[in-house]
Amino acid sequence: MKGGWKKRALRAAAAVLTAAALFLAPSCKASDGEAEQAASRPLAASAAPEIQDGGGQGQTPVYSQPSEEAPVRTATYHVVDYTMREGSLDFAVSYPQMDGTGYEQVNELLRERGLQTVNLLIEEERRRQEALLSSQAASAASSGAESSASSAPSAPQAASAPVSSAPAADRLLTLMGGSQCYLPSGDFLSVAFTMDITDSTQAYPSCEWYTLNVNLRSGEEVTCADLFSDLDGLAAALRKQAESDGLDESVLTYLTQDKLRAGLPGVPVAFGSGFAEFGFPVPRAAGDVLRISLPLATAAAFRSDNALWDVIGIS
Repeated sequence: MKGGWKKRALRAAAAVLTAAALFLAPSCKASDGEAEQAASRPLAASAAPEIQDGGGQGQTPVYSQPSEEAPVRTATYHVVDYTMREGSLDFAVSYPQMDGTGYEQVNELLRERGLQTVNLLIEEERRRQEALLSSQAASAASSGAESSASSAPSAPQAASAPVSSAPAADRLLTLMGGSQCYLPSGDFLSVAFTMDITDSTQAYPSCEWYTLNVNLRSGEEVTCADLFSDLDGLAAALRKQAESDGLDESVLTYLTQDKLRAGLPGVPVAFGSGFAEFGFPVPRAAGDVLRISLPLATAAAFRSDNALWDVIGIS
């Protein structure tokens, strides 16, 4: 994402984020082997995932600036589209995958993080269906028992009504989600995932925002706790930024400095060119998640001694 860091601060909103479509723009087609591999690992017995052509415009480079101490490392990624339409479920999600060899661990992390909301919603719907069918079976058994007790002994017994396999309540569950890659260098990958969820059984839609930061050399995930040590100072800077962003007073009242501090160090954070973006949970009326963007120089003042800061940068 380019431009001034001010443009990257999220304004909390009551409506579902309309920018999800922007996150769904992939950069090239997944390989046939990858598509087959992903399709061979369905997320649920009832799921029929389809890995589609991203329809993008080519690979996106990840690169680091050359120096005397380290050579230039380059890498590229593409985006895979996952879709599933079955019963009440209608999902469309995209997630990035690194190209080339040596990124198997990284790609599995990216896939799991990109589809974590899909997995949760599938399991939630499975439990709902099981509860509905169990309730229907109990109701049918109760009705059959009452009918039998009220019938005369000489009267022929009426057959019990069959239990329907269809859910007792209609529902439509829609998920539109995607990823945005922030790539400061060939050694570090930062990805933000936005998920917009519409559930016909709920009065309001919901939104999720989470991230994945990866050390591309080791293939390991890097958390907020790994990269920041002065959490009190960071919380104060986040509160100051939230106030200067002109957020609604109800959100500022809810998201106090103490609550910001309590959310650290587990809060999701994404790093881009010149900024660091943090996501905090807020009430549904405020949009479910508040993203606060700090200039990288401000955020870096509270950094840990993690060597990745050498490639993330501090300005």
